Amino acid sequence: MKNILKISTLLFAIITLWSCTNDKDPVVSANGFELRKDASVVSPSVLLDENSASVFSRFEWDRANNGVATASSYVLVISDHDADPNFTNAVESTFGFNLALDAREANITQGDFNTLLNQLPTFNCNEMNIDVRVKSKLGVSTNALYQYSNPVTIAVKGYPKTLPILAFVKDGSSASNSAKLASVDYKTFTNYEGYMYLEAGDYKFYKPDACGEFSNPSIYGVSGNTLVQAGPTSYTVTTTGHYLVKADLVANTFSLTSYSFGIFGAATRPFGFANITPMVYDVASKTWKLTIELINGKKFGFKTGNGSTPVSIFKGTGTGSTTETSPITVVPTPYVAADYGDGTIKAPGDYVDLNTKTKYDVIVDISNPRNYTYQLVLNPN
Repeated sequence: MKNILKISTLLFAIITLWSCTNDKDPVVSANGFELRKDASVVSPSVLLDENSASVFSRFEWDRANNGVATASSYVLVISDHDADPNFTNAVESTFGFNLALDAREANITQGDFNTLLNQLPTFNCNEMNIDVRVKSKLGVSTNALYQYSNPVTIAVKGYPKTLPILAFVKDGSSASNSAKLASVDYKTFTNYEGYMYLEAGDYKFYKPDACGEFSNPSIYGVSGNTLVQAGPTSYTVTTTGHYLVKADLVANTFSLTSYSFGIFGAATRPFGFANITPMVYDVASKTWKLTIELINGKKFGFKTGNGSTPVSIFKGTGTGSTTETSPITVVPTPYVAADYGDGTIKAPGDYVDLNTKTKYDVIVDISNPRNYTYQLVLNPN
């Protein structure tokens, strides 16, 4: 009986060992999948802002074959076929995806596809050959299995979504290298603005073509405070200095206002909205600079001009960063002075008293219209 029990136990162990050594975990493998081209897409296609809500293309693809019966996640990937055939600077998207489990389809509107085109570093508003493919992902990021479908190439012409610009060009100078004004969004042509340093001389406004190029610009002369397209008369800047230049291509008006620039607020001395500590302009970097002690935990801001009615107030949010450049924006007029008298940016550190301060090199760049920034750099000296 004991021998029978021993033999049975031995047989069980052998069978168990054999079973374990022959059990195999599922092995994933990249076996590919196909993206099908939408036959309804006309090539070349022209995207229009007025048709932004219309479906541009329906993309469908097969289930990624990973060698196992598991569902992958997907993103659409686009790239410039001619400039970037290896998808090095590609843009990924889930615009228009059917979010149902394993749906494997996307209906992308003209507006969304144009947004993707604008994100390509080589985007231009001429006809482009665009490669589209789908990337699948199985598993977590560190050990994920990625696969790519076949690419589908579409000839398409998008439209720029960058801010419309004007150049304020001194007679005899290059428009491309001249100071710029920008509108508030890509559809608006009524409120161009630019803060710029101008030499004395005669100037005209240059509007680039639809692609933002100045090779064949529309040129505006002036008559009093009115813009005149193709007008022969230039505007004369009599004094070299800093100016806020505004233009409206619908009303055909413009204005120039001289300004000084500085920092103000509760973190600075002297206090009060009407006071300003002037900053110094660096012509080479086109930035305003100042070394100043700011009171920890108190607020500050920037403005052009002096007194209680400045040309412009610039606001920021949160605590000023000492490690990166931060954005500031112009306060819309009419503004309530009491809302901005202390400033809107908090100086780093906790407030202790008026004598607890930190020294900074403050650098402000308002030379890029509608993209204004400041930096706080710790000054140990």
